[in-house]
Amino acid sequence: MNPLLAQFLAEANDLLAQVDEGLLQLERVPGDPELVNEVFRAAHTFKGSSGLFDFPELTRLTHAAEDLLDQVRSGRLALDSGMTDDLLAAFDLIRGWLAHVTTHERLPASAGTDAAGLITRLRAPLGGEAVTASQTTVTSAATIDVAPEWMAWLDAEWLTETASWLATTSSTMRFVHYFPDSDCFFRAEDPLHLVRQVPALERLGVVQPAVWPGPDDYDEYVCLLSFVLATRASIGELEYLLRYVPDQVQIVELDSDAITRHLSGEPPLHVEAAVTAAVLPMIDSDLAADARALLHAAQCSLAMDDVVTEGTRLRSVAHAVASAARALGVPAVLAGADRETLLVEVDRLLGAAAPAPAGVAADLLAGVASPVPAALPAEAPGRADDPGGQVGTRVLKVDQEKVDRLMELVGELNVAKNGLTFLADAAEEEFGSRVLSRRIKDQYAGMHRIAEELQAAVMDVRMLPLSVAFGRFPRLVRDLSRRLGKTIELVTEGEDTMADKDVIEALGDPLVHLVRNSLDHGIEPSDERIAAGKPPAARLTLAAVADGDAVIVEVSDDGRGVDPERVKRKAYEKGLISEEELETLSETDAVNLVFRAGFSTADQVSDLSGRGVGMDAVRASVEKLGGSVTMRSKLGQGTFTRLRLPLSMAVTQVMVVSVAGQRFGIPVDLVVETVRVPVGEMGRVLHQDVVMMRGEVVPVIDLARALDMPWAPEPGEDRRILVVSVNGQRIGLLVSQFHREVDVILKPMEGLLAYADEFSGTALLGDGLVLLVLNMKEVLGLAARVA
Repeated sequence: MNPLLAQFLAEANDLLAQVDEGLLQLERVPGDPELVNEVFRAAHTFKGSSGLFDFPELTRLTHAAEDLLDQVRSGRLALDSGMTDDLLAAFDLIRGWLAHVTTHERLPASAGTDAAGLITRLRAPLGGEAVTASQTTVTSAATIDVAPEWMAWLDAEWLTETASWLATTSSTMRFVHYFPDSDCFFRAEDPLHLVRQVPALERLGVVQPAVWPGPDDYDEYVCLLSFVLATRASIGELEYLLRYVPDQVQIVELDSDAITRHLSGEPPLHVEAAVTAAVLPMIDSDLAADARALLHAAQCSLAMDDVVTEGTRLRSVAHAVASAARALGVPAVLAGADRETLLVEVDRLLGAAAPAPAGVAADLLAGVASPVPAALPAEAPGRADDPGGQVGTRVLKVDQEKVDRLMELVGELNVAKNGLTFLADAAEEEFGSRVLSRRIKDQYAGMHRIAEELQAAVMDVRMLPLSVAFGRFPRLVRDLSRRLGKTIELVTEGEDTMADKDVIEALGDPLVHLVRNSLDHGIEPSDERIAAGKPPAARLTLAAVADGDAVIVEVSDDGRGVDPERVKRKAYEKGLISEEELETLSETDAVNLVFRAGFSTADQVSDLSGRGVGMDAVRASVEKLGGSVTMRSKLGQGTFTRLRLPLSMAVTQVMVVSVAGQRFGIPVDLVVETVRVPVGEMGRVLHQDVVMMRGEVVPVIDLARALDMPWAPEPGEDRRILVVSVNGQRIGLLVSQFHREVDVILKPMEGLLAYADEFSGTALLGDGLVLLVLNMKEVLGLAARVA
């Protein structure tokens, strides 16, 4: 893929996210000028960047959206929900186009048709499809009778001669007003270079800003100039040359009569036009190499008797020229100088003055020359090592695959590091060298420290804030609440809590199910809430908080809550619980029945819910991540769902145990403790081995039997029991031996074992053996079936 296109696609996601977020905030805070400006700037930047590529449909659609936002920004239109719907739909369509571009590097064939209706709706508040001043306004067959106001930036004497020539030849001439965006340099646009490419250029006028910013506010990276051009080139040639900046160009075709009528009402020569007339003849000459000569010429033009300098705007221009001249050491010019004096002064200056820094003249013409303080010589070179001269942010965008590859290398380093412990044991046991064993262990300690620091550094790179996962929900809640006819306020807390990117990505679907369930089942319509004494607007909260090596995400609402009795009846009717459980289940356990596969309290199936798969999918997804999910609810007050997830899925800490000669790994997060229990203290209750631990009866499962592996402990030998906690229940696993805890890179099961649910993955140990990591929920299910 074209690297420039790849960069555009990466940046486009951020810009579109800014637009979506800003539009949703504007619905809550209508008329906020800062929010409107933020949305407009994001849309404007996106449109400008898209213009670098041959995606005309994309540019037209974005331009229509930008025009609507510009009217809102100027206060001529008030943004309503209908406009917001159209804007969101437009950027949703663009998002879909970009997904197609990512694969095919072109827009879909149906892009023009898909965009036509949206463009019409977006332009409807503006008065329909009327062509704006920022668009190309004529075709090759059109000639207008009225010259635009910006024609005043061209020399009147030259226009008179041109009108006479056009009348003699019965021909026309094309005039162009090119007004570059202020941030055009950030999109690799060079306005001056583009102007110089205009074919058959007859005349050029430089339009300066009405008020030049002061030294404190001046930004050398903002383009402040625009251009007026006269050319003999055809409309088609101009449109092709300017095809990447169509929204920054106005083209007119004028005949002799139109120019004559314009000249008949021409006002006195203003200071900006005087400066242009004095400076432009020098641009293509040797004088252009010296910025001092240009500024001196400008000063001389200001001093002429026939130049109007009255008015705030004109005085501001004159002041800006004088300030720039003083900064470069240009001598002052006496008032009343004529054109002959001007030329004499310029020749004298060029003969005496040292050349200005290279590129200053070009920068002045492009509108990006930085003001030079009078105390600093203009010739003083900048230092590359000057810390104050650093430009830009210290943020480096790296492809995700490179970070993943780096994480794999960290995992391989951990495996190699862990191999040193086995080597140390072999040195002592097989070769009888304690000295060598100790030296190997010393090396292991050093490598372990480095590997841990490297792993932590890479993990920091992979960490993302929960705001990435929460970002989709303002739009989702808005659309679904409007569709359901409910008023819902979304509140997010702890968005800056960090978690591994894999956890963030995998968290999206469970959260969507929980939020949709709250919107459809939990939250009541406004009239029902009012009747219950609640505020009409419901409150849905997404919160996140770090908890040691885990992150907790909570989804809560203040809706109608879950009726435990109704849940139990529904579960019994669907055959999910027995009659005994129907009578004995506690309220907490009854509420958590909603996570059972096939369970739903909805009487009718809708496109939002009712099929009994959403909440089951939540639990399955969370447990696949190595986490847990619980729900609490109070009838009439709301529902609270908590997801507990590991901070990272890239590196997993496991406890290694042996049973029947095979080593297995169990996630350390599930391990409560390891104990050795004398045989005499083991008991049996209802055909189930148990052990009494601190007054609590803990069931014990023979891990070898559950996995269908032949093994039996030695008679009279103490039983080694690993106590784990699964879904809040403490269970003991009977094993043959305990080993150390290790950090591993967990690989998913593949091939014939891909469907072996009792294993969550594999890892490579330091001695080269493969470790099977157990999925404890499935292992307990196996144990229950073989009991």
